Amino acid sequence: MRMLLPALVCWLLAWSSLHGDDIDRTYPLGPQLRVLAQDVDSPTYREWVLKKMLATDLAAEWQREATEDNAEAFLAQHGGKEKVLADAALKRAYERRLQIRERFRDLMRQGFKRHNAAAPFDRGQQAEPAGTLTKVPAGPKVAISAVLPAADAGKFWPRFRGPSGQGLTGLKSLPVTWSKDSDNIVWRVRVPGQGNSSPITWADRIFLTSAGEGGKDRFVHCLNKEDGKLLWSRRVPERPTETGVRDKNGYASATPVTDGERVIAFLGTCGLVCYDFKGNLKWQYDDFRVATTHGTGSSPVLYKDSVILVQDQNRAASIFLAVDKRTGKLLWKQSRDRAMTWSTPVVLRVGTRDELIFAGAEHVKGYDPNTGRELWALKGPTYEVVPAVVFGEGLIYSASGRNGPTLALRPGRGTRASGSGDVTETHLAWRAVRGGPHVPAPIYLDGRLYTVNDFGIATCLDAATGRLMWQERLADRFSASPIEAGGLLYFPAESGVTYVLRAAERFEVVAQNDLGSPILASPAVVDGKLLLRTQEELVCIGPKQKR
Repeated sequence: MRMLLPALVCWLLAWSSLHGDDIDRTYPLGPQLRVLAQDVDSPTYREWVLKKMLATDLAAEWQREATEDNAEAFLAQHGGKEKVLADAALKRAYERRLQIRERFRDLMRQGFKRHNAAAPFDRGQQAEPAGTLTKVPAGPKVAISAVLPAADAGKFWPRFRGPSGQGLTGLKSLPVTWSKDSDNIVWRVRVPGQGNSSPITWADRIFLTSAGEGGKDRFVHCLNKEDGKLLWSRRVPERPTETGVRDKNGYASATPVTDGERVIAFLGTCGLVCYDFKGNLKWQYDDFRVATTHGTGSSPVLYKDSVILVQDQNRAASIFLAVDKRTGKLLWKQSRDRAMTWSTPVVLRVGTRDELIFAGAEHVKGYDPNTGRELWALKGPTYEVVPAVVFGEGLIYSASGRNGPTLALRPGRGTRASGSGDVTETHLAWRAVRGGPHVPAPIYLDGRLYTVNDFGIATCLDAATGRLMWQERLADRFSASPIEAGGLLYFPAESGVTYVLRAAERFEVVAQNDLGSPILASPAVVDGKLLLRTQEELVCIGPKQKR
C-alpha cells in the first residue's frame, strides 16, 4: 500500500492539473479548448476516433489542438515562457494546457496508426491558429432575399430546406417533445426502398424519393399529408447503375423540388425526372455522365420556368445545366471544374439582380440563373463541399470541409473591384479558420450563425463579425441540416435523437427526442407539424387531432 501511495498522489495531482479546479476560475479554458479537454476524457469520442473517423476526418481533426488559448498561445498571452514558469498559478494553467494537448495527440496517433499513417504533428506539420480573420471593413449592406421556386411556395415546403432554402419555417412553434412510441406521433409509415433525401410538401401532398438495393430501382413517391397513406409510387425508367456509391450516401440523396404542378427529382444515372401530381411521367433528362466518389447528392432548384442542376464530379465532367421545367428540353449548359461537391445551390435576389449562389471546387460563385454565366468567384471553401450557403446580416455564408473554414462574403456588383471576376480580396468579410461542418448546413437567425459539425460540435458565431459566441459538444453524429421554428433549432442526429436548442447567445438544450432509428435526411414541415425521415420510416410529429 505504501508503494502505491506516491503513484496515487502523483495521479491525483495530474488529474487536478488537467481538470482545472481553481485554475479555471483564474485562467479559464476558452470554448474550443474546453470542448477538447472534455473530448480527451470521453469514451464516446475515443470510440469515434479509433473506429469511425476516416483518414480525411483525422487530417482535419488533429488541427483542433491549435486553439486560441492552447499552450503556445497561453505563453504568448502572458509574457513568454520564463515569466509563466516563474508564477505558480500561470505555470499550473500552462501545464494543464500541455497535458490536454499531449493526451489529445496520443489519441490522434492511435487514430492515424489505424490508417497506417504517421500523425502530421510528428512530421513537423503545424496547424493554422484558430480564430476569425476580418478581411473587409463593414460597408453599405446590399439587400438580399430568397427567390422562391413558385408564387405560392412560401405556404409549403417545396424544396430542400424549405421555400427559401434556409431552413426557416416562419412558424411560431413546432412540437418540442416526442417519443418513439406515441407522444406527439401523428402517424408513421414505412417508405418502400431506402434514401436520405428530405420530404417536400405542397397542399395535401408529400413527395420523396427512394432506391432499391444496389440502386437498381429508383422511385418517386407521393403520400397523403393527413395520414401518410401512399397515393402513388413510380419506378423511374432504369439506367445503368453508377459505381463507387458509399452506403451512407446511397442512390436517393437529392431532395426533389415542386412548383405545385409537377415534382422534379434528380436520381443519379437516372437523371432528372418530372412527374405531374397524378404520377404521370412528363419527361426524363439524362444527357450527362454520372461518375463521382460516394455518389450524387446535389438537389435541383427551380427558377422561373427552368430546372437548374449543379453536381460537381471528380471522376467525370461536372454537371451544370438548366432544362425547361415543362418539357425537359435543355436551355443552357456550362462547365465547372471537377471537384467533390454535394452542395445544393440557392437563388437569391441580390440588390437588383438574381444570382445563383453555389459553393464547390474551392470557390463560392455567383451565376446568372438565366444563362449560367459566371458573375463572380471567391476563393476559400475546401475541395469537398456539402453544406448549402445561407444568408443574413447583409452577408452570404459558406461552410465546408471536415472542421474546415466558415466564410462570410459581401455581395456586390459592377466593376471587377466591386462584384465581378475574382472578388476574394474585395468581398471576403471574415473567415473563421476552423469548426465548419462537413455535411450539415449552417442556419442563420437574428444576427447569429449556428452550426453543428458531423461529430457533434455545436457552434454559435456572431454573424456580422464571425466572433465565437459559444461552442459545446453534443455527443452524437450529424448529417441532417437544421431547421428553425419559434426561436428553437432542430438538429436531427444519426442516432435518431433530435436535439432542440434555443437560438440564443448562450447554449441551451431544450429537449432530446429519440425516434429509435437513424436520421440522415433533413427535416421538413407540413401544417405546423414536423416531418422526419428515419432509415425505416417517414414520421409526422405534432399534436394529435381530437376526433
